[in-house]
Amino acid sequence: MLNKKGRAFIRENLDRLSLEEMSKELGIRPKKLKREIKRLGLRTKKSASGSVTPPYKPNSISAKNRKKIAGLAFIIFLVTFLVYLNTLGNDFIWDDEYLILNNSQIKSFSHFFNVFKTYVGYGSENVNNFYRPLQELSNMVDYFLWSEDATGFHFTNSLLHAFCAVLVFILIYYISGNKPVAFLTGIFFGVHPIHTEAVAYIAGRADSLYSIFFLLAFIFLIRHVNRVLKNRENNIFMLASGAFFVFALLAKEISMVFPLIVVLYTYIMLKDSVPPSVYNKLKYSWIPYAVIVVVYISLRLTVLNFFKIAPPTALASIPFPNRILTFFKTILVYFKLLLFPVGLHMERTIGVARSLGEPDSFVSLLAVLGAITGGIVFYKKNKAISFFIFWFFINLLPVSNIYPINSFIAEHWLYMASVGCFFIAAVAIYAIYQKSRRNVFAKTAVIALTTILVLPYSVLTVKRNADWKDEITFFENTLRYSPRHSRLYLNLGNTYFEKKEYDKAIEQYEKAIVIKKNDAESYSNIGSAYMSKGNLGEAEKYLKKSIVIKFNLPIAHYNLARIYYQKGKTKDAIEELEISIKQLPQFYGALNELGEIHLKEGNKAEAAEMFEESLRIMPDQPRIKNILKRINP
Repeated sequence: MLNKKGRAFIRENLDRLSLEEMSKELGIRPKKLKREIKRLGLRTKKSASGSVTPPYKPNSISAKNRKKIAGLAFIIFLVTFLVYLNTLGNDFIWDDEYLILNNSQIKSFSHFFNVFKTYVGYGSENVNNFYRPLQELSNMVDYFLWSEDATGFHFTNSLLHAFCAVLVFILIYYISGNKPVAFLTGIFFGVHPIHTEAVAYIAGRADSLYSIFFLLAFIFLIRHVNRVLKNRENNIFMLASGAFFVFALLAKEISMVFPLIVVLYTYIMLKDSVPPSVYNKLKYSWIPYAVIVVVYISLRLTVLNFFKIAPPTALASIPFPNRILTFFKTILVYFKLLLFPVGLHMERTIGVARSLGEPDSFVSLLAVLGAITGGIVFYKKNKAISFFIFWFFINLLPVSNIYPINSFIAEHWLYMASVGCFFIAAVAIYAIYQKSRRNVFAKTAVIALTTILVLPYSVLTVKRNADWKDEITFFENTLRYSPRHSRLYLNLGNTYFEKKEYDKAIEQYEKAIVIKKNDAESYSNIGSAYMSKGNLGEAEKYLKKSIVIKFNLPIAHYNLARIYYQKGKTKDAIEELEISIKQLPQFYGALNELGEIHLKEGNKAEAAEMFEESLRIMPDQPRIKNILKRINP
């Protein structure tokens, strides 16, 4: 039985604090507190449905707990960074080449403003419809600091991921107020091997970049909610939240789901949990974010649509119901990978679901419906669990193929969605721990279980990092799981080409053609390999075939021009170079080639024009600068 002071505390705070908060303040177990409330003839606040709904109060980092929060955040940051320490010895791989090594746009700050008008990797031969200026800027800064030293780029990736893990911890603490649960969620997020595709792979940086701004936008929104609850409302935190959301969109398109997350938060966490007057102020908080999304989509469909009329993906031919059923199948794969992250690789495929009659399709549908039902059920029992169940699905909506994209499944798509699963796992572990507090054996078992989860995941992450050591290691490892992917052979061939092992390169390109008969890039690259071997006849044959298959192939036109010029066909060479430049205006190598031909033909004005344009694209070209000085002394 409590003393007079304790009973007074209960009466005063019954409708203000949750049972858990009051039990902590009084130093008694929740069950004993419930008995005391019943003995006093009091009742906790109930929702319209009659279920107990403790008042929700977003947490904040106060002066009282600031040191503890900082200490836990430092541990998460350090552990996460150490797990990825062995990536610092890894090389550039795959898309790193077009994003960094061959990308003239990131090699000079003179292109700073241009990154906001062009697609990512604009300064290379690659053409795409991804608008990620912040990723391009981060690579620009790294290139300035490290040049072509991959160690610096991997260092930045590891720092960004570690910082992201800290923000996950802070967000969970703000929502749940539970430091152990927040800490476990942050640690799971930091060390889990599912994220190696976004961290060990430099090109995967867009995931950690957008997630940092996404989380900051949400954290500042919660801080705004706190201000409103304390009658200290102003728009500073909302403005900061909106700004971070814009940054998230500029880092990766998947951030567009943020307004839905805000709707979810206000409906699940705030409705029936805060005073009606406060809820009425906050229930439309999603609108500013939705307006930003509408503006963003409008720009992407018009001035920032780099394909103008984007070509349909292969998945567009699959009927909508089949795409959705296939998405449900990917959910089961994702659950499996989060629990048992073995056999991770880059080129995952999944069979298209044909009907509900297929056992795996039916089971997948039941699993998804079961998870959604769990979200609805937990709305009455534990709002945070309900919120993070739906968080998982909402963060996967952009890659669900409701609108067809280029693939059904990818490990790095789980980057932000996984937070929901890690939170639920942390809550379950902490609940078991709480129930076993007075049983030393059970308590030790829970701690051991947590260690058993964290330690193997960390080891698997370190091991998986080694798969990204260099291109040959990476491609050979991926081919073990996906031996029928033509682009893996294409890229392995490119690796051998860079090493000047031209026969091995041709062998890999031919394997790509066996799988994909009309692979224009492979034919073009075989032509390049024969050029390097000095066999111009074979080179010309393969380059012409690649152009027949795909005329818009600037590198093939460029190499064909070089062959024509060596054969004395100057007019044909100029024509091919002009085609190449028209197809890829930022192709400074073609501009230089055309400039040198004009110079040898005595056309100094035309040559100077080409060289000046080349230097505008790629300023760091001493040889071209010297040629231009000789033309214009």
